Amino acid sequence: MAYCSPCDRHFLTTTALQQHRQTSSRHRLDYQRCQRPFNSHAAREQHVANSPRHNVCTSCPDAPDFSTRDELDEHAAAQHHCCTTCDCKFETSEQLTRHDVAQHNMCETCRVYFNSPSNLKNHHLTHAEKKIECAGCSRRFSSESAMVLHLEAGTCESGADSGDIYIIAFDCHEADAYTCRDDPDFDFECPTCETAFTFMSALLQHVESDTCDETLGYKSPLAKFLRYLRAQL
Repeated sequence: MAYCSPCDRHFLTTTALQQHRQTSSRHRLDYQRCQRPFNSHAAREQHVANSPRHNVCTSCPDAPDFSTRDELDEHAAAQHHCCTTCDCKFETSEQLTRHDVAQHNMCETCRVYFNSPSNLKNHHLTHAEKKIECAGCSRRFSSESAMVLHLEAGTCESGADSGDIYIIAFDCHEADAYTCRDDPDFDFECPTCETAFTFMSALLQHVESDTCDETLGYKSPLAKFLRYLRAQL
């Protein structure tokens, strides 16, 4: 038998108890989401403040309660220009966007967040204009690493694959600057920070990401490799 403790009444079924709570004047302070009665406004407000099931926007006059924290965060950003991570508020959505880009590695184009500036920079390549022509065919790519990956994957109409890239890389007169001749587990390494890589495309992506100070400047070893690659295919 169902029991209502505030009213000291018993009901034959839980359905009857719920109907009682919805209609009785003694239960005006019931919180419907949790199906819990409260004896005072203070008790109700304390419950809402402490329970993870309630996510209330305190900036809105009607104090809407969202089902999840993510929904509240989205509302705060869209309606109040708030960054809930930093607990700060901005005058305009443009100011919030600039903050998210600078402080939280957000892509302004698709509004996706990344763990680091280098990851964001790599992502930006997906939006970049494809200006780099393949060394073996007419396809164009947004980065040198994407072009070399296309060759390594064997999808180029030239017929080149990872084996060809390996041979050309080691044949290049700058090979000593970017190859691992003493490490059987890796073939390539960054000329500056000596981070090791299995594939040339991965090494190029590392350099393009600004993770270290190595560049693809005209006189750099990897730039000379790329020119040699184009001469061989």
